[in-house]
Amino acid sequence: MAKPNNNKPRTNASPEGGNGTGHDVPSLGIGMIAKDEERNLPLSLGPLAKVWDECVVLDTGSRDRTIEVAGSFGAKVVYGKWEDDFALARNTALRHAETDFVLWLDADNGLDPGDFLRLKDKLRDNPANSVLLCEELVVPQGDRLWQKRVFPRLQGFRFEGRIHEQLTHPEGARLIYTDVTIRHWGYRDPAEARRKGERNLALLLKDPKTLAGDSYALYQTGRTLLNLRRHKEALGYLARAAAAPGGNPSLRAHSLILASDILQKSGETDEALSLLAGLAHDRPDYGPGRYFHGRLLYNLGRKAEAAGELGRALALGLSDPGWGSAPGKLGFTCASMLGRALRDQNDPEGAKRAFRSAMALDPSNPEPRVRLAELALGEGDNPSALAMVEEALELAPSHRRAHELFGRLAGLTGDHKNAGGPSAPGALTPEGAGF
Repeated sequence: MAKPNNNKPRTNASPEGGNGTGHDVPSLGIGMIAKDEERNLPLSLGPLAKVWDECVVLDTGSRDRTIEVAGSFGAKVVYGKWEDDFALARNTALRHAETDFVLWLDADNGLDPGDFLRLKDKLRDNPANSVLLCEELVVPQGDRLWQKRVFPRLQGFRFEGRIHEQLTHPEGARLIYTDVTIRHWGYRDPAEARRKGERNLALLLKDPKTLAGDSYALYQTGRTLLNLRRHKEALGYLARAAAAPGGNPSLRAHSLILASDILQKSGETDEALSLLAGLAHDRPDYGPGRYFHGRLLYNLGRKAEAAGELGRALALGLSDPGWGSAPGKLGFTCASMLGRALRDQNDPEGAKRAFRSAMALDPSNPEPRVRLAELALGEGDNPSALAMVEEALELAPSHRRAHELFGRLAGLTGDHKNAGGPSAPGALTPEGAGF
C-alpha cells in the first residue's frame, strides 16, 4: 500500500477534473515515478518547483536521498513496491494526484518553467478531456518523439503496458499538439543506457503482449535489441512487428525501415531493397519510406532512380510523429543527396535547387554552399563560387574543401597571398579579384 506524505496542492482542484467553463485556468500537477534519482531530481523538479500546482513522486524503493531531495522541492512523496510494471507504478502515482490535469515526467526529463506555464495556459480554452502532446528530445543523440504528456484526471485516462507504457483514454479525447519540447537525458551515459536497455529487454521478453505477438510490443523489443547491438535477434522481432495484424501503420513502416538497415549492414542489400520497395509500393504517399528507398538506391549507384525517389520524398514531406522521424534532419539529408544525384545525372539546375533546399533546411551547415560553389566554378561563374565559399568558411573556418576551392579561385585571379582562405572581411571580393 502506498503511503503519502501530507503535502497539499497549491490550488483548489475540482474532483471531476477540467475547468468546465473553458475560461478558468485548470490546475496542472506533475506525476513521476522514481528510484535512486537524487542526482536527476534537482535538474527535473528544481526548475519547476515554483510553477507547478502539485507534484506527486512515487518512490519505488530508493536507497539514496531521492525521497529527501523530492520533498525539499515541495513534492508529495508516496511509496510503493516495484512490481516490474511501469504502467502500474504510474497509475499508482496518479491515484494520489489532486490537480485537474497531470503532466507525467521521468526523473531524467526536464522542461523550462515558461514551457510548463504555457502548457497550463493551453488548457484554459480547451475541453476538459484534452490531451496535450509534447515532443521529447533525447540528448545528446537528438532523437525526437511525440508523446501524450498532459492529460486530465478523469475516468478512463490511465497507463497500460508493463514497459514502454502508453497513455490510454476514451475515444473522444481531444489531442492537441504543442510546441513544447521535453528533454530526456537518461541515455547520455553509455553504461547507464546499456543497463536500462537490458532492464527493458527483460521486461519486454516476459510481457504477455510480447508473448502474444502484439505489434507494438514486438516493435519495442526489436528496437531495444537493436540498441543493444543484437542485430540478428532484432531483425526477427522487427519482421514480426511489421507482419503483425492490426498494428500502427507508422510503427509498421519504421519496423521495415530498421529491418532494412540491419540487412544493409550485413551485406544483404537485395533483401533490404525488397523491403523498402515494398513499403514504397504499399504506401506511395509516405515520404519517409520514399526517402529510405531513395537513399539505398543512391548507395547502390542507381542515381536516376534515387533522384526520383528522393524528389518524391521531399515533395511528400518527411514527418512521421508516430516514431519521431526528425523531418528537419531527414529533409536536409534528402535534399543534399538529391542534389548529388542530379549533379551526377548532368542536371546542374536541378542540383542547384536541391542544394538550396538543403541550405534552407539547415542554414548553419556549410556543405550545401560548398556544393553550390563547385557547380558555379564548373560553369565558370567565379563570383558566385567565391560568394558560396566565403559563406561556407564563415560557418566552418577549417572546412578543407572550402579552403581548396578558395585556393583555386585565388589561383585563377593571381591573388596568391589570399590563397589560404579569407583572413578578414573583404580579403578577396569579386571586385578586388577582378571578376
